[in-house]
Amino acid sequence: MVPYRRSVEQPLLPYEKRLIAALGCSEQEYRQFAQEVERRYKERPEDYAHIPNVVALPDGGLTLLLINVAVSAIFTAAAILLAPKPKQPNQVERRQLAGRTGKDIYAPSFGFDSLQELAQYGQTVPIAFTRRKGQVNPDDQNDDKGTGGLLISPQLVWSRMKSWGGYQVAEIVAIAGQGNMARPELAGIFLGNNALDGIYEEYFDFYWNGGFEAQSSGSRLRAYNLRYGNLAIDGDRDNPGLSGSDQVFYAPTRSGVAQPAFCGAFTPSSQTRFGVFTGVPNGTPFRPNWRIISIVKGQEDKTDRQLKNQQKKHVDPYLMDNHPFGGNSKDDNENSSNCGMPGTGTNYARRIGIVEHIRGGTVTRVTHGVRDTTRGNESWNNLKQEVDCLVGDKIKVVIGKGRQTEKPFSAKGVDDVDLSDIRSAIQAESARYDAMFSRGSTWMVGRTTWKVTHRSTDDPYDGSREDHVSDGIVITLECIETWSRLQRKIGLVAEEAITVGDYLPFTQEGDDIHEAWYPLLKYELGSFQNTRSCDVTEIGIKSQVWSKFEGITNFNTVPSPGKLVEANRDKIQLSEGKVTSFAHRMSLFAVDVRPSNYDSSRSDNNGWVNVGPYLFAVVGNSPVDLYSFIRIQHPERMQFEYRLRPFNSAIFVEQSDGAGNVFVLDGGRFGAQAWESDTTYGKFQLRARGYFQQPRNYFTHLEMAAVPELITDDEGRININYSSTQKDTSTFFLENLSITNNEVGPSYDSTGLQIRDNTESNIYSKTLGVDPYFDNLPVGERRTIDNWQYTRDSGREVYMKLHLIAYEQNYSHVARNKWWRVERVELLSYNGDYSEGDTFTKHARNVNGIQFAFKYQFLHPSNSAGQLGFNKTATRLWQKYSGLAEVSHYGDLISRSCDNGAEHEIVYVNETLSEETIPQYDGCAMAGLKLKSSDNFNQLDQLRTYLKNGIEVERLIDGDVASSNLLTDLLWYLVTNKDTGAGSILNSDLVDKALLTTTGRYLEANKLYWDDVIAEPINLRSWLSEQAPSVLCFVSLKNGKMSLEPALPYDSNHKIDASNPVTISAMFTEGNIIEDSLEITWLELEERKMFQAAVIYQQSRVNQFPEQKTLIAYYGSDNSDLPIEEFTFNHITSDEHAAKVARYFLSLRKNLTHTITFKTLPWGLNLEAGKFIRVASEMSPYRPDNNGIIQDDGTIVSINALDDGDYSVYYWERKTTAVSEGTLHVKNGKATELFDSVFSLKESDNSDSQIYQIEALDIDQDGIVTIKASNYAVDSDGVSQVAIDVLDTAGAITIEGPLDD
Repeated sequence: MVPYRRSVEQPLLPYEKRLIAALGCSEQEYRQFAQEVERRYKERPEDYAHIPNVVALPDGGLTLLLINVAVSAIFTAAAILLAPKPKQPNQVERRQLAGRTGKDIYAPSFGFDSLQELAQYGQTVPIAFTRRKGQVNPDDQNDDKGTGGLLISPQLVWSRMKSWGGYQVAEIVAIAGQGNMARPELAGIFLGNNALDGIYEEYFDFYWNGGFEAQSSGSRLRAYNLRYGNLAIDGDRDNPGLSGSDQVFYAPTRSGVAQPAFCGAFTPSSQTRFGVFTGVPNGTPFRPNWRIISIVKGQEDKTDRQLKNQQKKHVDPYLMDNHPFGGNSKDDNENSSNCGMPGTGTNYARRIGIVEHIRGGTVTRVTHGVRDTTRGNESWNNLKQEVDCLVGDKIKVVIGKGRQTEKPFSAKGVDDVDLSDIRSAIQAESARYDAMFSRGSTWMVGRTTWKVTHRSTDDPYDGSREDHVSDGIVITLECIETWSRLQRKIGLVAEEAITVGDYLPFTQEGDDIHEAWYPLLKYELGSFQNTRSCDVTEIGIKSQVWSKFEGITNFNTVPSPGKLVEANRDKIQLSEGKVTSFAHRMSLFAVDVRPSNYDSSRSDNNGWVNVGPYLFAVVGNSPVDLYSFIRIQHPERMQFEYRLRPFNSAIFVEQSDGAGNVFVLDGGRFGAQAWESDTTYGKFQLRARGYFQQPRNYFTHLEMAAVPELITDDEGRININYSSTQKDTSTFFLENLSITNNEVGPSYDSTGLQIRDNTESNIYSKTLGVDPYFDNLPVGERRTIDNWQYTRDSGREVYMKLHLIAYEQNYSHVARNKWWRVERVELLSYNGDYSEGDTFTKHARNVNGIQFAFKYQFLHPSNSAGQLGFNKTATRLWQKYSGLAEVSHYGDLISRSCDNGAEHEIVYVNETLSEETIPQYDGCAMAGLKLKSSDNFNQLDQLRTYLKNGIEVERLIDGDVASSNLLTDLLWYLVTNKDTGAGSILNSDLVDKALLTTTGRYLEANKLYWDDVIAEPINLRSWLSEQAPSVLCFVSLKNGKMSLEPALPYDSNHKIDASNPVTISAMFTEGNIIEDSLEITWLELEERKMFQAAVIYQQSRVNQFPEQKTLIAYYGSDNSDLPIEEFTFNHITSDEHAAKVARYFLSLRKNLTHTITFKTLPWGLNLEAGKFIRVASEMSPYRPDNNGIIQDDGTIVSINALDDGDYSVYYWERKTTAVSEGTLHVKNGKATELFDSVFSLKESDNSDSQIYQIEALDIDQDGIVTIKASNYAVDSDGVSQVAIDVLDTAGAITIEGPLDD
């Protein structure tokens, strides 16, 4: 709409300011002159005093009419173009034309680790309005060059996540829009950028109720609404627990585990990770990787002495002197062949530990003891001590004090044993640990937590600095919390045990500082609050838990001391093997609870109570994510706050014997365990999948144990029968038993047939995407299929890698001669408990669609060199607690999942509550999805569906009910529908249906379509006024009726008419315009500045993401100095439509220059808004470009040079105060009089006649008609200039973008 403007003070043009400066007058004097000239233009000549009111009719006749004036107004596209724009810079950067692919029309997207929020109550249900039409044949909805179609993002109203061990299942219910809507095609259903048709149907179920189901009331999704997929993991298909129910989206409540209840899933925004990590040893000594150093009989003395000395790096001299097979530690070759290397390694001071506890004035330290020995080498005891702690106590940690002696073991005439590697490793550890203890950092020891309050120096530890070596770095920590009233102990170590220079003397079991002796640990607590009062909270947990041996000695194969002595005497030199493999680890935590918004000052423990009686554990043995859940039923419907608190190894090794049961979470197990927890807040019911187990059963790694002795002679020597082949029960490999078809097809006329080699190769080529023959690979080329998986048996998945090699083989029936063969099946990982001989069958299809069964068997590897198995009667354990401990004697030779970060994460929280009335979602189209995570879908992004047809409405020009893309049909739907539109508050009689139908034909004829979503509440008239210009229409209000009308003239076929003159409905002159009522308002120059129109729109392709496109239009061929104005219309889906809109806006800017307002009498008028009138008047608008000045010497300064001649002017001489009329004589380019004055050229005496389009028409209480109109440009034949420009019949407008070629 062009807004009516009263006369306002126009800003002066730069040219006018130059005139003022040249003349020497003030701005105020110049404005007074301009206003006087403008006033004189409004004076009505006497010649018009007696002209009667005359109306010209279309047929040329003249008549006097009774009043027929429609009180009306129109809202045109001019409002878009005439709205005030920001000032444009002098230089406008040229926009590069490019499209970008958009994901959706509305709504954000989320993944498994960040779930989408539920729609809010009262939020608008979207209206998806679209109809796909082919470019040539409108009924061909699959035409990729057609228009229409929408990719929508349904609104989430129900969500639940489930954990199944090695994967998750997401379940969502969403409102696609207001029904009725046909279901989308499978290829048009997306999660993020991924289409559902790209995965196996076993991985998903997709449900759709278009809002018109007849089997039951409402649109709630039921089993028979399944449209695509075949997911059936947890028995959803077979009655989930509701007798006789067809519900498929259910949740646990206080009434049962599977109810048609509300569920909402969310991911906490912070504090989701929890666990202990970055373990720092508390005095645990360092050991180098074990070596077998054989001293075989019959060598030179010097060699024996050299090897004997080298054994000391790994065997404590005390044991060498005191063990029956130790030989001795003397510097000689005596008894050297009897050196069987007893024990589990020489210990070296770690140079870090807690050495002091302070409470008030009481300081506690540990003083080590020395056991007597008659053989000269010491044995120490009393190296550690437990102390009880309270909040406020302090401890001191010493780091890096002392330095490892590089050559502590010496012998005459042989090379010294070099320990520089140990020295370097320990110094590197000291520097790394020191960097962790920054001021304010927090640590866990046992069941207590501590904060660093002081450092002896802020300089980082440097092993080359003598002050750091001599004194170490002393860290002071203060206790900030204890998590037990009874078990608040931590462990101290003797300072000598971490600072001794040579090696740490031998200690008996019980005196040793083992790997689980109260290590210092970084920690994170997981926590979240319920977002609503609910009945049940389900906590989804993702864990990665494992240990890994990184080239450590294979202790299983290390012979007993007696056996090594036998080998020495038999002149058999043994060497150790190495192990690089993953192994098990157990990680534990507790769940605490308190009411939301609890006042922490009310109790000592901030209100937290443990939801027991069991701790939770996760056991893993490979670097894969494990998914589990804990379901907690509340005592009553309440909001609670939950905390997940980690436990560490010292609690189970030092503060208990690890015999109490914990619950090991295993999401892959069918059937959940249940128990109760009675707390001060009521009785909680807990359920989880998994099993009860004792932590002590996971203390020890089999890999850290020596083999059991098979034969022990009378002298106590240990012998192993190496001739007995044994199996390594700690690992598996896979054997392919058979590959057979279980479906018939080409070349396989019955089932159970062994696969042909060429068929097997083709399956691998299909999976890999590479064929050795067609891709011309050389014979011997190797490739791998990395994702060969067995996933049909939930909780017992097997993940494999196939190693392929290309080979040559000729067959008479085909030209191909190169194929794939499997060299090896690599077992990557598996879930569940597989045993020796267990089998499973993976299925795959060939190119003809025949399914084949690949049968595999689990087997343990064999080793003929000796026994690799494990028995609990092992003779030696090099580490006893490595399955639970966070640190190790062996540094980087053993790594753990907790080394660098917390092992657990809260990935979702399900909140469920029963509902008094089960929602049926009446009148809505509903979508539901159950999705199993996989390689293709490891992110749960926003659900999107492509719709060829949107909501079904009454189609005015077709007279039926179907989907549509005409804005007129949408308007009629919005004003008549009582559920989703304004039909309950508007009377449909207030909308001109007949005129809407006519406009609909105009839209269809010119392919001006509207395909989009209404997703927010709208003011109907304002919204329609914004949308109408983009379909070349305007909104009209006539005699109280609203409608949508074409903005351009059209012919009998309703196509835009750029050939015939517009129809003039009336003419107004000075004779029928009430005196002094005519006002003319020129648009400000900034509003008339020409521009480049950039229209941004969508190109929709069937079952694909829409592509955002940009089209730029401008007059002429040079647009370098024109600013760009953007117009974004997502509902435009064709290039031609976008081009018409761009040309339309350009033409309006160019041709729409001013508006007029005048009053007249109603007699004889037959007018309404939107019609065209001609106005002829002596009143011409004041034009600043007619102004100029005459200098003292007659020089004329004006925009346009004046030729010699006489000109009628208004002028003002500086020496007078009045504006006069006169004649300006120009001769030889100069004025002959009127020197030192400002002038304005008078317009011609001829009446000015222009075409106007009525914008508004009103009648006041006195019967006076007020008409507001805007000028309407026509060519010399009276044809609409805007229509000419829109169709570009004159080729005046350049298009850059999709149409420029």
